[in-house]
Amino acid sequence: MTDDDVTSRISFRFSATGRRAACLATDESGRHRAESWRFQGTGPVLDFSVELRCDPTYTMILPLDANRVLVSRHGAADTQTLELLHRDGRCVDVGSVRGTPLRLLPAPAECQCLALAWSGDGEADETTVHRVTAGTPWLRELTRLPGPVRDAIACGPKVLFTVGETRFLVDARDGSAVPVPFLDGPTYMLAAKGNHVLFARRDTDGPALVLADLVKGTMKELDPGSRLRGVAYPLALDPQGTSIAVLETVGARSQLSRWDTVSDTVQRIAVPEGELLPLAAWTAAGLWLPHSGPRRPRTMAWVSPGSRELKVPAERPGPWRPGRVESFPGADGPIEAVVYGPDWRSSPRVVVALHGGPTSHWTLGFSPLFQALAAAGIAVVAPNQRGSTGYGAAHTLSLVGAWGVPDLADVSVIAAHIQDRRAGLARPGVFGISYGGYLALLAAATRPELWSDCVAVAPFLSGPRLHADGFGGVRNMVERLDGLTEATDALGPRDVSRFAHDLRARLLLIHGARDESTPVAHSRSLVRQLAEFGRIEGTDYRYVESPDRGHAVLGTAVQDPITDLVTRFLGEPAAVAQEGR
Repeated sequence: MTDDDVTSRISFRFSATGRRAACLATDESGRHRAESWRFQGTGPVLDFSVELRCDPTYTMILPLDANRVLVSRHGAADTQTLELLHRDGRCVDVGSVRGTPLRLLPAPAECQCLALAWSGDGEADETTVHRVTAGTPWLRELTRLPGPVRDAIACGPKVLFTVGETRFLVDARDGSAVPVPFLDGPTYMLAAKGNHVLFARRDTDGPALVLADLVKGTMKELDPGSRLRGVAYPLALDPQGTSIAVLETVGARSQLSRWDTVSDTVQRIAVPEGELLPLAAWTAAGLWLPHSGPRRPRTMAWVSPGSRELKVPAERPGPWRPGRVESFPGADGPIEAVVYGPDWRSSPRVVVALHGGPTSHWTLGFSPLFQALAAAGIAVVAPNQRGSTGYGAAHTLSLVGAWGVPDLADVSVIAAHIQDRRAGLARPGVFGISYGGYLALLAAATRPELWSDCVAVAPFLSGPRLHADGFGGVRNMVERLDGLTEATDALGPRDVSRFAHDLRARLLLIHGARDESTPVAHSRSLVRQLAEFGRIEGTDYRYVESPDRGHAVLGTAVQDPITDLVTRFLGEPAAVAQEGR
């Protein structure tokens, strides 16, 4: 695999110093590799890329040095295995645990170990923090903390741990742990550099950010006011610990700023069209972070010291289609959409793609699925309907207590607008994944005259049923966004099973048997219901259950078999829109 072959990079982790990074990469044919990067004055350098013989969905890697990365993979019987992967492909076992998995943190250089590790048990009365070593025993106790660890961050040679709402500063050299009472409270850690730590408040009173000095024992409240745009994510502190790199999400676009907390000024950084991930490292050589564009798969980008421009590798000639942003009418105002492929007004086939989340949004970052659809001549319209992030609080929070209400209304208006401007051409298809799969099924069933096809990947049937059947993290999300409240309008509760008899569009259901977010039982239940209505599998609908995939059943490669299945299904001839249908 060369950088030209890569279509996806995920699971980025930076070293404690910020000078190294590691990630998981996938090429066009679906082969996976572990990558190790270093950052120098002229920009990021890929040191090595080694084949990875395990599912990246259940794998994490940590950067170590120019020759090795630490691989953590989760397998059968709740087993977590740690291995050293060398640049020549050798893989050496470090150790394994069963049951509650270990949480891993890149270790400060002074620790002289591979990583720091502790149990992820959220109910523990005491947590033992270990050094991970390549010797025997591979876990060596560093210190013990009085309760479950919520998070941790490296601060030079020390590590700051959050235990409940109490902070402990642990010296990675000798394991000594000292409480830091002036940091106690309802905050979580965002970034650290030396003795400076950036926190965000979890409550809603006062400024949202606090910059602490561990030596002086002081806390400075920060309030950017209106100087930051969109949804702001603090990414990293500069080497002096006084400036903050901030990612700003403005609709489908990513923007970057440098916020000097001493002068309280904000400097804009020019960013090429695309998407930035909300993680970065800032060293004396500059700031570096992952970036992708419509025609450029994700790679490392950087800002040199003093520069006002994010540099990205040159875009190489290739088959990738450009993406763009267009505006569509929604039920309560304009809706921004990411658009790929030929002009949707004249293309023989067009699909409306719905994102998951639901608190997420489509961006101008590289999408293997959209590239595959565009290459097949299918126009893609991917709207950020109400409920999406990046368009202000009112847009996002409109979905709270109203799952399938404002977003469904927006999607239906967009579909009608597309159909009105495609006289004599096929009606649009609808595609959705996770929450988007749920919304796609609702759209196809409540307004069947608008759609020719429906593809639902890893869907669920309703908010209350997802809460009843889902895993802990999913249940918490349903509660936080109030997916339990049933709609009381003319359509009534937004349970897909209530409308399933009206699913007349060609239907493709896809679910991973190992889905850890939306239970596969929901798709199986819908299939049984369709059979009870007399629908014939293979004729009226198709159900594909992938035995070895989880929630990320849609692969990250352009040539992934599930991506290919979706592309072929949506590319088949569809019915032309007719009046009264």
